Amino acid sequence: MLGACGAALVLTAPPANQARAAASLLSRSNWVLATALPASQDVPADWGYSLTGRLRRAVSPSTVPPAALPNTSRAAVYSPAGCGNIPKILDHSSADLAAYVQIDRDVQVFGQDAPLDAAATGESDERGPNARFALWAVADGPARIANYLDWLNRCGSYQVTNHFLDGTVKNERTVTTEVEALSAGGADAAVAVTRTFTTADGRDPSSTYHVAYYAVRGVLLECTSYLQGADLDLVRQLATRTVQKLRAL
Repeated sequence: MLGACGAALVLTAPPANQARAAASLLSRSNWVLATALPASQDVPADWGYSLTGRLRRAVSPSTVPPAALPNTSRAAVYSPAGCGNIPKILDHSSADLAAYVQIDRDVQVFGQDAPLDAAATGESDERGPNARFALWAVADGPARIANYLDWLNRCGSYQVTNHFLDGTVKNERTVTTEVEALSAGGADAAVAVTRTFTTADGRDPSSTYHVAYYAVRGVLLECTSYLQGADLDLVRQLATRTVQKLRAL
């Protein structure tokens, strides 16, 4: 109790659960964070499931200075040009991957092969209906989401030209993003979008991804789904549960 200007002020500590909920999870180990991710029993028994994570966080290619990375191909070209300044949330620069869960509706197929900037270029080798829940250790998750939304205001639709290793044009795509939600219960910040990639020549079918980002206590949950209908509904429910588990850790 403190006295100030004739008034008595009673200072009390915040409830233990409130203090815990506000504390950052950055100091938690990868495998502690992984306990918040969906478990194998959360998905249908005939689906494929895998959980991957490092015992310790390591320096990822996205945290290595660009000059130290090998120049293996010509960079993608964006139009409008300003859209090439893709936000960190799309390539996860300066973020450490803690753990991720991959689920596939068909057990025989695996996930997608993709470079770091595939979320912006569409350069991924999709091999079947799947979803991915990834936990990224970042201290500025809400700021990354805000920056992404600012970028979307300018680049909700853009064209991107990808190249082969020899520099010749590989394909040209139009990328459109539709914002579905701007908040989520239990998250410090969140955004859900539908991202569609359409090739200019029409030879390849359009690819549509449902993506949601949730910033929770120093962790960024990224949920990417290449599923539809009831399968997509299940993925969204699992994402909501994961946010709740992260909040309660």
